[in-house]
Amino acid sequence: MIDSSSLLRIEQLSHRFGDKVAIDHVDWKLDQCGVVGLVGPNGAGKTTLFSLIAGFLRVQGGSIEVLGGAAPGSRSLVSRVAVMPQDAIFARDVSIVDQMLFLRALDGVTGTIARQEVVAALESVGLADQLDRGAAVLSHGMGKRLGVAQAILGSPELILLDEPTAGLDPANALQVRDLIRSLGKKALVIVSSHNLLELQDLIDEVAVIVAGRMVASGPIDEVTGSARRFELRLGRVISPGELQQIRDEELVRGVSQDGTQLTVDLDASADGGLDAALDQLLHRLLKLAAPPRQLREGASLEEAYLRLTGESEQEAAPLDDRTEDDRTEDDRTEDDRTEDDPDESDAPAAAKTSDDR
Repeated sequence: MIDSSSLLRIEQLSHRFGDKVAIDHVDWKLDQCGVVGLVGPNGAGKTTLFSLIAGFLRVQGGSIEVLGGAAPGSRSLVSRVAVMPQDAIFARDVSIVDQMLFLRALDGVTGTIARQEVVAALESVGLADQLDRGAAVLSHGMGKRLGVAQAILGSPELILLDEPTAGLDPANALQVRDLIRSLGKKALVIVSSHNLLELQDLIDEVAVIVAGRMVASGPIDEVTGSARRFELRLGRVISPGELQQIRDEELVRGVSQDGTQLTVDLDASADGGLDAALDQLLHRLLKLAAPPRQLREGASLEEAYLRLTGESEQEAAPLDDRTEDDRTEDDRTEDDRTEDDPDESDAPAAAKTSDDR
């Protein structure tokens, strides 16, 4: 059983690559199962932090305790910690089922039990009909779902997912999000993603890392703080004068308009908190005879992210919105690589941690 007081404890963690500081005295403590987001700009240290937690890199400074006090990579963590890299690579000409069975064998699970676990994992991501096919015939989205499946083989208690829905169509992304929510009921799931609006509706807690330093962590409401963003659809287009009346409200920080759509940033720090700010906004809209037809919380996490990282809207755009010139080598999919790039597809991705790998 997991010691719920210490699912993950990181103290003064530091890591360098030569002269480059990748992780700078990070403290982070997670006490209970659930879904936690890890966000930050490209190059902030997210992948390095995942690699240290998983035991892929040796700890240089500080300490990490996993699932009750074990050091990363310890034998006691075999089958208990799992990782999905951003671009997991699988053998192109070996059947998916054989690769997944191989991964279970590395953890000491074979035979009927291993096959049942493999089938269950593939069914959970909609790939049960691809068992006997090689990875070469899978689309990018199917390969991404296969990466999720290998990360949830067995019953891992700590799961690290790097961009699990990037490149997926809406239906498959929804399936993966539902799976992550289900996993979070029995395990600690840490998700790194640039899709902040999607992440906001998925996670219980969030940590923001910038230039190797963790600048904020905690429950999402605590990190987003007093700044809350809401998206509204009105029954009519309001005039510039009416828009100004909304801006003049004391608890309204900002308003943008696109036809009948309004994006409103509220200040929830006053007495009464968010309820008071929403009440003030809705009261003004009713006085203008423009009650909202729809109202939902918008990208409050994105607003907090921009504030904490100091990035502009353009810099904080999701990966899919960047131009080809903006993308780094790490962001390129296998389909983007030319024939001159090295072929790394001859071996399955061993994603679970173990001293035996």
